[in-house]
Amino acid sequence: MLDTDTGRFHVAGTPTKDVVWEDVTRAAGAPVEEEAFHEAGPSYPFGSHIAVVEVDTETGDVRLQRLVACDDCGRILNPLIVEGQVHGGAAQGVAQALLEEIVFDETGNPLTSTFADYMIVSAAELPSFEVIEQETASPNNELGAKGVGESGTIGSTPAVVSAVMDALSPYGIRHLDMPLAPMRVWTALQAAQG
Repeated sequence: MLDTDTGRFHVAGTPTKDVVWEDVTRAAGAPVEEEAFHEAGPSYPFGSHIAVVEVDTETGDVRLQRLVACDDCGRILNPLIVEGQVHGGAAQGVAQALLEEIVFDETGNPLTSTFADYMIVSAAELPSFEVIEQETASPNNELGAKGVGESGTIGSTPAVVSAVMDALSPYGIRHLDMPLAPMRVWTALQAAQG
């Protein structure tokens, strides 16, 4: 087996005797072709999201005050695209936690069939997200890149839900199904207060 870790060729384990490309082509007496293969493996991004919420106990309204997102997508090739992906994903995750729900009637007909009925997040419901870049190159591909497209959605949803449940824990509320819409939160508070 040959090693090229120093930019020179040598037999694995014996780096004292080596040759360079010029030596190889001169010995071959003809043009030398080289092929390289890299078997790419799976790459898993990771990160952490922290949310701060305010819950109005009189109305059940939940307001996201702050969201800090740190997602490691490996080597960042285009910082602007990465930041946009994290912001867009975080907005989608917050919407899933607090607003978005498809509702059906008792016979299975959708009641949220238009955007007038289906809540969509807008800039008015969101604070400015704080994005922290973290780069740990993946050893499983030549670019060192990992995924970033779903990072924001994966971290922000449980961060927001956990923050709301922490705020409601003094009332003995341990679980609510998403979305944590005002009526759902208010109903849980009313039941908890007797």
